[in-house]
Amino acid sequence: MALANLFTVYSIEFLVRSKFNLMQIAVDRGGVGMGLLTLVSFAMAFAALATSLIHGLAPDTGGSGSVENKSWLNGFNMSSQFTKRNLVVRAIAVVLSNATGFPVGREGPTVTMGSNMAFLLCRVVAETRSYAKEWVDLQGGSAGALADERFFARAARVACIVGGACGMAMIFDSPLGGILYMFEEVTSVAWPVELTFKAVVGCTICTSVSYALLKVCRSSIREFVIFEMWYGTNHPDCSANDLPGFIILSAFLGVLSPLHTKLCLKVLDWRKRIHSGPFLRKYQPWPKMVETVAYAALCAFVVALTSLLGTCSPLPDSTHELSYVQYQCAQGRYNPTASLLLTTAEGAVKRLFNRQNHGAFGMLPQFTAFIAYTTLNICFAGVPVPSGNFTGTMLIGGLAGRLFGRCQEKLLPEVALASAGIYAMVGAAAMLCSFKHMTLAVVVFISQAANNILLVPVLMWAVTVSLLVNKILGSPIAFDEAQILRKKVRYLAPEPCKPVRHLVARQLIDDLPPEACLPARPTSAEVVEALSETQAPFLPVFTSRAGARRCLGLVPRTRLDAAIRAADGGIVPADSLADPPNITILADAPADSFYVLFAKAQLRAACVVTASGDYYGVISRAGLAKTAMALEEGLELEPMDDVQSGDDVSEGSETESSGKESEALGPLGAETFRGAAATRV
Repeated sequence: MALANLFTVYSIEFLVRSKFNLMQIAVDRGGVGMGLLTLVSFAMAFAALATSLIHGLAPDTGGSGSVENKSWLNGFNMSSQFTKRNLVVRAIAVVLSNATGFPVGREGPTVTMGSNMAFLLCRVVAETRSYAKEWVDLQGGSAGALADERFFARAARVACIVGGACGMAMIFDSPLGGILYMFEEVTSVAWPVELTFKAVVGCTICTSVSYALLKVCRSSIREFVIFEMWYGTNHPDCSANDLPGFIILSAFLGVLSPLHTKLCLKVLDWRKRIHSGPFLRKYQPWPKMVETVAYAALCAFVVALTSLLGTCSPLPDSTHELSYVQYQCAQGRYNPTASLLLTTAEGAVKRLFNRQNHGAFGMLPQFTAFIAYTTLNICFAGVPVPSGNFTGTMLIGGLAGRLFGRCQEKLLPEVALASAGIYAMVGAAAMLCSFKHMTLAVVVFISQAANNILLVPVLMWAVTVSLLVNKILGSPIAFDEAQILRKKVRYLAPEPCKPVRHLVARQLIDDLPPEACLPARPTSAEVVEALSETQAPFLPVFTSRAGARRCLGLVPRTRLDAAIRAADGGIVPADSLADPPNITILADAPADSFYVLFAKAQLRAACVVTASGDYYGVISRAGLAKTAMALEEGLELEPMDDVQSGDDVSEGSETESSGKESEALGPLGAETFRGAAATRV
């Protein structure tokens, strides 16, 4: 992960610096118009290359991947997202999208890349070692090694969480922040006790390697992360005079953030509706590619025009900490607004957090920059390129906070107030926590970026007020959770929604036809018929099909599929492959009484029985998640036939997969199961 981060930051820095250097040369030789044309041309070229790679090689990488990654970490099979091709294309495309100048960051794709690397590493270990295999009696006393999908899934998810934490730790140079980010992302439901130590060790090693690589390259980590060099100014860090302003600012952003989220989702729905319409659908993916390039040109055009509002200022004595863009100014002077907008999102946030350039930005240019960037960020939702909204949301909050600090200073000139950079930090924390519904990670990231631990109480106040206002307004769920519902990606919330609370177990069972009920020793033909009749992830096994109502256990379809290949048309030992029904649920049991077993205890499936102990049906984690999400959206329930198999369940109906065989074989993939199932003692 350290190597991947080094490649990303150096590539982005090289492309961005080259783009703006050539733009400056064009401005010096041909005026602002020629510079604007150069900037737009580079943005369109980078966007065209990125969208061509995505739609030509890996369409699944046209987004941050956070939603699919969150579903995977929640216990559902999204293994088709974690391929070598997706990893390489996402790594290149995220560099190009950030170099293009889109109003986003690279956090979401970086976390997904960390999970992707961890998953591929776990699969290599599982294929070459016997850690993820178990020996079963297949037929005639002959034993075979079948992949233990539960062991692999648990190990892979732990590794993916550590990989994601390392990714965030690299971006912000904050190992503790990376761990807290992933903890809040997956919640305590999917966070085993032993994972904390593993995450600490992983982030420590990754950070140490990153520092060593940068030292070899004769660079400093502070050149690539949001870090404020604090030498002191005439303004205090903060005092009691600032507390009312901090509260008002946080409350305002507690209102703005859900509005921003709602508008992003509206744009996302509108863009999806347009591209899936009867006219554009037959020409896809060309309309999406054209739109991506056109939006890149629009972003470059808007920020270049907005930068013209900035007034020229003399270059400071020390220019090594921040980038200074000359733009239309004379030699030896720079444009503060251009220095804020004509850079990456991380560079812009670093400039906003700076406490020494207190009066660098004029009121009108700063307000115009806030409106322009916020509008571009909202309208960007749904553009199919790898992007993260973490830093972009921080930038919006930072712009609002800095503008608020300057306005407060104008209105109260006699009061000693904190630097506008402090207000930018408070605004970034208030905006980001309300957008992501995170608390601890936001405070740690921004306090470390501020290089002042004394700001932690102030940032905690900002987070508290913003989330409190958000809750009072009854605002919608966080942006990622809303995308989960829209993409129909499987996700089981920690607590049941109100419609689910009113149901009982017999109303939540999977739709299983009679052919899906297997005898203890079925033939391969019977198993094939059962698998073809349903896509349910678990099938019940009985002593015999005729009249038997006592269930011997539940067998995952992944094991059955592998056993068919190993049995070579003979008998399949379904009773040996099945998990015994250690947990049974009464048919009339309310959902509240057993929902927690699936959501927090990671129970994958359970038998539903009558009061006399007879078999009634099966509740799987996959089916429960599907039902809960459908009821939460107010939709009519669909049969379980469209729920694909896997470790628990695979992608939703809108998530494409690389092939039906891979979908049916779960986390190790078709080749691993085929090879493992054929291995004999």
